[in-house]
Amino acid sequence: MFRMINFLAFIGCIVWLYLDPSPEPVVVLLMSTAAFFRDDIHGIIGKNIFSLTPKSKLVRDFDFTKYSFVDSDFINPRILEDLCGWLSDTGDQIVSINIEKSNKSNRYFGKITSQNIEGENTIVTSEHDEGWFKYQYLGCSFSGVHILRTWSNTGGSGVFCNIVMVTLSVDSSFEQTNTESCKINRLVIKLVGSLPLGDRYDGSPKYKFGVLSIPACNGIQSLRTKKSSILVV
Repeated sequence: MFRMINFLAFIGCIVWLYLDPSPEPVVVLLMSTAAFFRDDIHGIIGKNIFSLTPKSKLVRDFDFTKYSFVDSDFINPRILEDLCGWLSDTGDQIVSINIEKSNKSNRYFGKITSQNIEGENTIVTSEHDEGWFKYQYLGCSFSGVHILRTWSNTGGSGVFCNIVMVTLSVDSSFEQTNTESCKINRLVIKLVGSLPLGDRYDGSPKYKFGVLSIPACNGIQSLRTKKSSILVV
């Protein structure tokens, strides 16, 4: 509706400018044009105008994506590891990654294996250097937040566990080749947040009907000694 009203205003300004060539219709024309494209055009305006929509639609299921957390071409666990960051750091450093360009890149190189578990989603593991990182998909919230359980080992005895929440979306970017400029689509993963479970947590978190249930665990260095339930919608 907003776009339609602005489009009609744009046509009205063209007619107004034709009937009355003065500064007023020019100003209104520029304002209506800016309002029409306010959510689309940003970054590059030159010989060609590239519409790079920043308000990307979230991907809630994997039916129309090449990569997923549950089957076929798995999203590389090292991408999630990069989003989680180092244990020695606080706060977020990397918050989003282009999956299609990164999934099989040299940056995230490593042996990837999958383990099928009856009644549960597959556990996907990436081995690199002396350590490994793995995840298991728990589900997707009503708003489009994907929830995963992760395990991380850097070579020692510690196995650091977390609940990681991310979104997947398809947006567009500008790419320059030797001969031309073009717009390309990309599948982007973005970190929403994480919940630490501690070292060697051995509970089985579940997500169902908008509720993330985290059982108590009395294992080594566990941070969850009492059962908790978190609403994730």
